[in-house]
Amino acid sequence: MLKRGALLAMTGLALATAACDRKPTGQSVAVVNGEEISAGELNGDLQQANVPPGADQKLARQQLLQGLIDRRLLAQEARKDGVDKSPEFLSRQRRMTDELLIAMNAERQAGSKKLPDQAAVDAFLAQNPYAFGQRQILTLQQIAIDPPSDPKALAPLAEAHTMDAVAATLTRLKIPFVRTNGKLDTASVPPEALKRIFALPPTEPFVLPANGKLYANVIVGREPVQMSQDDMRKAAVAGLRQQTTRDGLASELKQLRAKAKIEYQPGYAPVASATPAAGAAKK
Repeated sequence: MLKRGALLAMTGLALATAACDRKPTGQSVAVVNGEEISAGELNGDLQQANVPPGADQKLARQQLLQGLIDRRLLAQEARKDGVDKSPEFLSRQRRMTDELLIAMNAERQAGSKKLPDQAAVDAFLAQNPYAFGQRQILTLQQIAIDPPSDPKALAPLAEAHTMDAVAATLTRLKIPFVRTNGKLDTASVPPEALKRIFALPPTEPFVLPANGKLYANVIVGREPVQMSQDDMRKAAVAGLRQQTTRDGLASELKQLRAKAKIEYQPGYAPVASATPAAGAAKK
């Protein structure tokens, strides 16, 4: 009679052999070292690739499948090296899983809501003129810096009312900077922020963060963006649905926090005046 250890070893060997003998049938479009790639995975990559309608769809699927196979091979090699057992991987995997769950749940909830009526669309258009009827592309002169570890280091910039004054102040503070040019779509800026920007004197710099840097900007040109009424209404419907989803998530999060049991290690609890998870609802 075989001992239990030997039996388990033989069973494991049999399973491994069976995995290696798998064939791509049914919903499986390929098998990589015994690991299946499903038609659903390939279709997901095809959707994300946004292949133009006039392109050869069969060729696109073949090329995407090869990329999927390459990805699977590299992932298998990473597992062999034990990357999937590292604390950093597990932490980042948890974060990505949480974000995916939140995004997919938001999409599901948005799909179940009714489309906004005409009155709501008209009100949204009126509340966001620089995203629709008065939308513009602003040409900017910019000075870019890396954010300092202590934001108070930039306090002297409050007295710099021209770009030359900003450059001089940064030079005096020994903060490296780069002069550059950029574009800003008014549709990407909240209406209240735009009101403050447009109320400034023409030479007064305003600061916006982007891509991990801080930019001091002045507007040197404006180009209107022409949108048809139909395009504006479609964009307004999409914007309204996004706003409804954000508001719904914020409300849901507030209720969940009220019901949740959250315990902190000493020193990690938020201060009484803090507004926890304010950014978590902005999806």
